[in-house]
Amino acid sequence: MNFKKSLVALAVCFSSPTVLAQSGLLSDAPEEGYIGTLDIGYISTSGNTETESLNGAFKYITRISEEWSTGIHVTGMSSENDEVRESERYTFVWNNRYDLSERSFVYSVVDYMNDYFGAYDYQAGAYVGYGHEIFNDDSGHFSLGLGLGYRINALEAGDDETENVVRGDLDYLYNISETATFTQAVTAIWGQDLDTYSSETALRTSISESLSLKLAYHINYNSEVPVGAEKRDTTTTVSVSYSF
Repeated sequence: MNFKKSLVALAVCFSSPTVLAQSGLLSDAPEEGYIGTLDIGYISTSGNTETESLNGAFKYITRISEEWSTGIHVTGMSSENDEVRESERYTFVWNNRYDLSERSFVYSVVDYMNDYFGAYDYQAGAYVGYGHEIFNDDSGHFSLGLGLGYRINALEAGDDETENVVRGDLDYLYNISETATFTQAVTAIWGQDLDTYSSETALRTSISESLSLKLAYHINYNSEVPVGAEKRDTTTTVSVSYSF
């Protein structure tokens, strides 16, 4: 699959409402040193119904050398309704990127998702790919990537599903103003028996130099799921973000 075909495939994913992702392209890696963010969100309502939700995320990216950057991204989310737990999900992603030129790079991703109320007990994979940076300037950045990998889809009952996969990534950031940014990250994984899509659409507004508010909409979609499970999960999160 050439770069032009991968661009078309990811464009389709970006426009589809049933698509989703955590990008592994590290387009926001610093030129030197490191950057990190810690997001925490909590919502509680009372009255006719008692609801409670908690979400958090930790992201850390460091520059190892002029060409090499690495980062980790950890997230967690849970919600209860009338003291009954309705959702709980944890993810871990480890990214590496090595720049071949000003616009071209190779990258690797190791990821893991444990979803207690999802279609699978957990999903994990390792991937290696080639990426191209369309632009990266004061207005924002836009990168695409395409690679190969291996994935495990663990079932609560029965044998785990393992397969070779093709992975596509899209990473877009636009600086709306000096204090507001829009981001869109999409990951598509095409397997022999299962296709998975993930997306995060987010708006971040700065409160101070190190604090900001983040509103995000997440979508996760599996083309095939066990009987009784939903193919599509969506989550909206509101959080306070601390940058360091």
